[in-house]
Amino acid sequence: MGTQPPLVPVSIGLKSEIRHPGQELDIMELDLHGSIMEKAGKRYLRYEETNNGAVVKTTVKLDPEDAVIMRTGAVRMRLPFAPDGMRLGSYANGPLELDLRVVTNALVLTEDRNSGEFHVRYDMHAEDGLLGSYELTITYAEGTR
Repeated sequence: MGTQPPLVPVSIGLKSEIRHPGQELDIMELDLHGSIMEKAGKRYLRYEETNNGAVVKTTVKLDPEDAVIMRTGAVRMRLPFAPDGMRLGSYANGPLELDLRVVTNALVLTEDRNSGEFHVRYDMHAEDGLLGSYELTITYAEGTR
């Protein structure tokens, strides 16, 4: 039986900018606590959000060429990102399930030994067309603020 990689506590700053077609820009900022781990040479950031009493667990694969945001719980989502590319993803919330096309417009990861920043700008499409344009910046640092 293998051992689990060590989890390092981190403070996380999350800023999300969402523009749905025909609507005003929606900006959300959160300060969270989570952990970072390394597995098979890749780093993963993990954190939990609670919204209206429902918990959503998020894991972000931190890779500048092949990043993924995976969410489980009240919302299930898989958003894969590749520089200047389109990838297939998925979203589910209760009985609603959507296949998604995720078009990455920018993907930048900057890291040093104890902190980093993950930035992605993307368009999300479903079968009926563009769902929205998104910009997500996640900053993290070892320890707690």
